[in-house]
Amino acid sequence: MNRRRLRGMTLIEVMISFAVLGMIVVSVWSSFSGTLKGIETTEEMQQRYSIVRNGLARMTSELTMAYLSKNRPLDDTRHYTMFEGRDNFDTDSLTFSSFSHLRVRKDANESDQTVLQYFVEKDPDDSSRTHLYRREARRLTGDLPEDMEEFWPAYIAIEDVVTFDVKYWDTNQTEWIDEWRTTKVDMQPDRLPSRVKITLGVKDFDGEIVTFTSQAVIMMQEAIDLGQLIGGS
Repeated sequence: MNRRRLRGMTLIEVMISFAVLGMIVVSVWSSFSGTLKGIETTEEMQQRYSIVRNGLARMTSELTMAYLSKNRPLDDTRHYTMFEGRDNFDTDSLTFSSFSHLRVRKDANESDQTVLQYFVEKDPDDSSRTHLYRREARRLTGDLPEDMEEFWPAYIAIEDVVTFDVKYWDTNQTEWIDEWRTTKVDMQPDRLPSRVKITLGVKDFDGEIVTFTSQAVIMMQEAIDLGQLIGGS
């Protein structure tokens, strides 16, 4: 038998084998690590987009229950119900009365009537970020949209919202318009849009803007007027 073959592997051959094995392990681990990171990023992105869609669905649902009412004292000039869609280029604001309030406490002095407000504002702790905020007045107080912040807190509805564009379908003009204000006599007093189109621009993890769009159909087009109903009966 050949004595050279009986001596086994040399040190150089062992070192080469370990080097090759190490390269294989590193390659496999890099591939596995990249795959794992990709899965985690995908899950985070899906969760992020799910939060955005849920927030948009909530807003759409609340808009479908928007309403106006003419029932107020004759000498009272305040607007207890309203639909104020104000155009501000890419960051509009929307304030409207709705039958969408959910009473949490059993004996709370509240009903399903509410005034909701959506707007874009900077993060108080990081001025480089902007969010879509939601404010809710649990009672009809007749406050103007610009005065609501004095009485009702606002909470983040959707994070990292860069653009918030709202359009309103006017059946009289048969076109989308940029503003809808029921508190102004020269605009749309006592009249609601038939549809509302919402477009959100949300910043993703890479800093790119992702667009989300939804539409809401407002069911209650006629303003509530109990006095007219009583008179008619």
